[in-house]
Amino acid sequence: MLEDPGFAGLPTLSTDVARLSWDYPVKALADLIQLPKTGWLNIKPSRFGLLSELLRTLEYAQALGLKLYGGGQFELGVGRTQAQQLAALFYPDGPNDLAPADFNMLELLELLPSSPLTVTDGVGFG
Repeated sequence: MLEDPGFAGLPTLSTDVARLSWDYPVKALADLIQLPKTGWLNIKPSRFGLLSELLRTLEYAQALGLKLYGGGQFELGVGRTQAQQLAALFYPDGPNDLAPADFNMLELLELLPSSPLTVTDGVGFG
């Protein structure tokens, strides 16, 4: 997959749009609607501001048949947990860089959580 090909590269790469992905330009549903169609979309929840805007964008992307994957922007604590939970709900099989914090330790624990992460039954995030 090639992420953020830029508009100049699209004509050259347009023979295989299924391998192209948008990331940075998408901060709202309106951004995604205006972009040329690709096969993938990188979701960074912190870019969307409102949860309702993120959910509208996810719904639209899924309706288009885009493959979704996610990532964080160095969120820590509850922000990382929120991004992990959203990824577990909406794109559990896509690539991501939202591994649980235990994976960042110098010595990995013997039993680490596996993908997809379990979403708790509690109300709200974290």
